[in-house]
Amino acid sequence: MSHDALSPLGSDSVSAASRRRADPAYNTERERRAPYERIARLVIVHRMKTGLTQKALATQLGTSESAISRLERGDHAPNLDTLRRLADVFGKDLVVDFADVDHEREATSAAF
Repeated sequence: MSHDALSPLGSDSVSAASRRRADPAYNTERERRAPYERIARLVIVHRMKTGLTQKALATQLGTSESAISRLERGDHAPNLDTLRRLADVFGKDLVVDFADVDHEREATSAAF
């Protein structure tokens, strides 16, 4: 669909995205969820590298597949125990650090 074509709801996706970016409430929520989405991306990458399905990861963590799905959508903040258990399953060390905001974004981008 070209950006000129209208959706069945009467608005093209480019216009809708532009309206969302101009909405302060949308931007506030986007900023609030940004750290959870970065964690979600890391979980997805490591899960795929280890060849695990969401169901298999859930089984190893002792949780539900829907909990893994929520985690991978970046819907909520995972607790530290969950992150530690994920690190164990992935065969990694959990590293918690404080970084400058710009540095953190660069490091996250470089991981992908």
